[in-house]
Amino acid sequence: MSRRLVVPLLAALLVVAALGAVAAVKISAPPAVTVVPEIYRNGDEGYFRIVTKLPKSSTKQPLLLTPRVEDGDIFLVTANLLTPAKGRHNHTDADEAGQAGLEQTEEMITVTGRYLKPGPAQLAIQSRTAKGDLLRLAFTLPDADATGDATIRSEWAKQYQWSLWRSDPEGDDAYSQYWNLAIAPRYGLEAQLPGSRNRSRRESPDLYSVFTGAAAIQETLQLELLNGANSRVAASREQPVSLVGLQGPQIKSHPFREMLKGRSPALPLLASSIPDDQYAVFFNDINKQIELADLMDEWGGNLLRQVESSAQDFKVREKVSRQLCLENSLLTRMFGDRVVADMAITGSDPFLKEGTAVTVLFSLKDAGRFRKQLEKQYAEAARSRGAVRSVSELHGRSVMAAVSADRRVSSYAAIIKNLAVVSTSQAVLERVLAVEARQAPALAQADDFRYMRTIFPQDAREEDIFIYLSDAHIRNLVGPRWKIAEARRMQCSANMGLIANARLWFKTEKRREPTMVELVAGGYLGKNPPVCPEHGAYAIDKQGEVYCPVHNRPGRLTPLNELKLAAVTPEEAAQYKGFVENYNRYWTQFFDPIGIRVKLGRNIRIQTCILPLIENSWYDGLAAFSGRKPGVVTDSALLPRTVLSLRGHMAQEWLEKSLLGNKRVYRNNLQLDWLGNEVAINLCDGQILFSADGRAAGLLGREVGRSSSIEPLVIGYLASAINLPTYLTVKVNDSKKAEKSIPELFRAIGPREYNSRDELSLETYSLENHRGKPVYVANFTLFVVKLRLYAAVVDDRLVIASRRDIVTDLLDASAKGAATKVVKHEGNMELSVYRSAFKQLEEASSIGYQEDLRHACQKNLPLAAILMRNLGLPPDSFASTAEALRGYQPYCPSGGAYRLDEASGAVVCSVHGNRYHPKQPAFSDQSSATMRLINSLERVNARLAFTPEGLMTTVDIQRKSNSISRR
Repeated sequence: MSRRLVVPLLAALLVVAALGAVAAVKISAPPAVTVVPEIYRNGDEGYFRIVTKLPKSSTKQPLLLTPRVEDGDIFLVTANLLTPAKGRHNHTDADEAGQAGLEQTEEMITVTGRYLKPGPAQLAIQSRTAKGDLLRLAFTLPDADATGDATIRSEWAKQYQWSLWRSDPEGDDAYSQYWNLAIAPRYGLEAQLPGSRNRSRRESPDLYSVFTGAAAIQETLQLELLNGANSRVAASREQPVSLVGLQGPQIKSHPFREMLKGRSPALPLLASSIPDDQYAVFFNDINKQIELADLMDEWGGNLLRQVESSAQDFKVREKVSRQLCLENSLLTRMFGDRVVADMAITGSDPFLKEGTAVTVLFSLKDAGRFRKQLEKQYAEAARSRGAVRSVSELHGRSVMAAVSADRRVSSYAAIIKNLAVVSTSQAVLERVLAVEARQAPALAQADDFRYMRTIFPQDAREEDIFIYLSDAHIRNLVGPRWKIAEARRMQCSANMGLIANARLWFKTEKRREPTMVELVAGGYLGKNPPVCPEHGAYAIDKQGEVYCPVHNRPGRLTPLNELKLAAVTPEEAAQYKGFVENYNRYWTQFFDPIGIRVKLGRNIRIQTCILPLIENSWYDGLAAFSGRKPGVVTDSALLPRTVLSLRGHMAQEWLEKSLLGNKRVYRNNLQLDWLGNEVAINLCDGQILFSADGRAAGLLGREVGRSSSIEPLVIGYLASAINLPTYLTVKVNDSKKAEKSIPELFRAIGPREYNSRDELSLETYSLENHRGKPVYVANFTLFVVKLRLYAAVVDDRLVIASRRDIVTDLLDASAKGAATKVVKHEGNMELSVYRSAFKQLEEASSIGYQEDLRHACQKNLPLAAILMRNLGLPPDSFASTAEALRGYQPYCPSGGAYRLDEASGAVVCSVHGNRYHPKQPAFSDQSSATMRLINSLERVNARLAFTPEGLMTTVDIQRKSNSISRR
């Protein structure tokens, strides 16, 4: 035999051997054991129970059983171990996803399930802690009731409820709550609801949100829902209360006409066509709208908030653009700046996720081409998306429209000379046309808008985008009609979510789509089926989507401006009156329009003005600390390795109250006439021991203002000093006096001098001079733990640092002239993050960001487990089914996939695991859009100022450049 022939033969033999090994593994799977199930039938509902033994070898390790259906019309199958003593299930908190630490000794298991059609069936029993099948069962399901034992039905319900709990231990998912409240009682079970749902939109602010003004905007808009919305408003027998009798917040407006003092600011052209009670977003260039949208996608949402980690895509941008038939590709490629000059977006409310009316206005360069392309989009929507086209007339203007029954397409357009208006709402378009016809007030006529344009003059060099929330618009948002209508609308949306869950359960049980009559008659909606607050009759369309003829459907709710509300219930009236009372306690002087100016490009600037700021807000502490008038905030005495700097102007009143009036200072007769009114806390790059949430610093800021002492400031500084290289700088008016006062200052504000019997003590001493300057040490001792702080005066700053090299580096820079360059800003407080200085912190920040991604991802796991494990949904249909149920599409922000792990039977994310076996990458994906944005940042600076007009904030986002460096 030739050598050429031997080699292929050997290779073939190896392949055959390998295949044989694989076949041997498969053959080694246990043969099916024939069993006789106990059967209970109730009409077309069939239940079965099997009690059998496990092979002896399988009981030598912890077992968490998962059934897998191989044959037959069986579903909703569960398997659990039996305790030999009582023959009942031994359920513990450890029963989830391989967390059981108890070694099982039982040999008996019980399997329960459901079936519709009789005939042969087969299933395999797996363990989440062992590979392969433990047991395979074959049985036949009869057509008749074999036992008549109703406990089989209740036994199945108990096991299913338990399996549902294992999928959603906290009970946070709406489906878990639905099943426990509506279905469990049908089986004589008590609801198991460990969790609770919070309907509030209000969130505690982080430090970045406070300094950018996002927290102030949140307070101003008061978007949280009224408490205790009644799901049976429509069924109330109490005498309704007329909406006319409900009075909104009685806060007067600024005297804007007097404040204008005859000034005539330049205004955007499109402001003459926007109703005065709607928000408005003006774009100087259509391409800036695309640039802003892309930037917000990369940032993860609002630029005035920290980079956010989300795992739920509401597809707002895609949803609205497709609804309008104005997709971004159409705007840029087909229209672009050759067809469109200016652009503005306006709306009546900010509820984009839930459903709102969005209107886009264009100042046209080529009206004919715009019309042609829009008609082309309408024709495509009619052809492929079920839209119906129409032409009508409003205010003497021709209006063309393309609308589908589900409002996935809802576009009304009017083109008037060089003005084009495209809206998702016919009612809003009618109002815009009324304004254009001078039959309704325009935003350009509003004194508050005109005054805001004196604060933010229209200037293309400083502005690409201008956002304005008018006095009238905010009054609408907090008025009785908007507030109660939104509460009702969200209650109806929650009702539709409940019905969607009922539809899903019915379809799982009956293997077909239900009707509303069947859901109500069959008890799938509980004893008291939900009622629309506006008397809409709920229905299910051909696609299986629940809808209300009044409020439409979740995620595409009827806009508030289209809802008719004439009367409310006494309960709603009382809730609203309580809201107004609380609102009037906050705003005691004036209402508060909001203006935001944005400049895009390589560097980004966002300026916000809120007129005025409410009392008793998150900002009270900062205002008390830094004063109600802007001072000077200086960017000085910074090392290149500084990663964060929090600077502020100290109000004289706060100084006298907290520091100069301190009893210890007074007792030691310490002279502080050298003390200036600026302070900064700076953190340097380093290895961290612990990290704190951004809200921790916000709470610290509030406590600084509320406290009559400097303890919060000292505690915050010492906590930072333990964790990272930290230095505090305070402006001094007399450097010589400041140097001499350092030892006395430490002794005055610290504990007593060193004494070995004291638990906490302090000693101070000096080191040799550096660059001719004395360096002092304060040595704090707590039992056997010591913390040393180093102090010196550098130029006009007293520096107190946690490390000596910080002080010496600053003194070296001063001697070389590098520290003499300072940047001064008018303001009260300033926060700077120097992203390019992250070196040792890079790993910790990356891991922290990955933790945020993991937490966001794992919020989707309860719903994924319910749909895939409890209801048997294929993994590839999870996202679309979840979107139909919840109005958003769940996804892993790290690119993972949700799947049912074959080895364990648990639902996991391929990247993050699950809550019991969590995992995450050590480093972020540097190729992702968000990480490319983060890595491009040089510095993010947020400055706020309390002015007579209100709160002014400026956010500067500086990106890296080879020509820019920071010393």
